Amino acid sequence: MTFRSQFFLYIVLLSYCVNAQQKIFSYNQIQSRNNIQEWGKCETISTQKAEFTANEINLKIDKNYHLTILSKTDLPDRGTIYLCKDEKSNPITVMLFDNIKMYLYAKTKRFLINFEHTSSLGQLADSD
Repeated sequence: MTFRSQFFLYIVLLSYCVNAQQKIFSYNQIQSRNNIQEWGKCETISTQKAEFTANEINLKIDKNYHLTILSKTDLPDRGTIYLCKDEKSNPITVMLFDNIKMYLYAKTKRFLINFEHTSSLGQLADSD
């Protein structure tokens, strides 16, 4: 195997590993929309974690959400849309923007979460 082919294989493997890595974000404030679609005041809660894996999203807002990812669409400017189903097969849409904020749409519920900081799995595990 030549150096170029080894280098190419290494780059492909590295990019796959980075994309498959679990992402964990922490947050302690939630905003929701009212029935006339206006954003309410930020509600402060105890610090929670949103966990994104290749196949699932787990977080707690008004209840525990254990979501199975059906499809993932990457957007420009480091945004991602996840079409999911909860444990009762209800459709849920999660939009993640630049790893700093997330929107969750579930039936008539609308939530906005601004993450405190982004962390890799190893950094978060060290801080617990």
